[in-house]
Amino acid sequence: MMRTEYMGQREELRLRRKGIETELKSHTDSLRHCLPLIGNLADLEGEYIMSLGIKINQLVQELRGVNHEIGILERNLGIE
Repeated sequence: MMRTEYMGQREELRLRRKGIETELKSHTDSLRHCLPLIGNLADLEGEYIMSLGIKINQLVQELRGVNHEIGILERNLGIE
């Protein structure tokens, strides 16, 4: 693969990483908002909290994979 192709793939992955990070921040902010410091525990929206947790987990796994791929490309490009 040519250097320019590696650079292009790296840039695409960096944009993808930025999108994942933005979505992840949004979900973690929503989760924090759902878990007030004081209040009635019976009022917690359990299913919504669970779905946020699942989505956060999926995004974290995806982010780790993208970071790994970027690392490989950067090693191939000699950008460590």
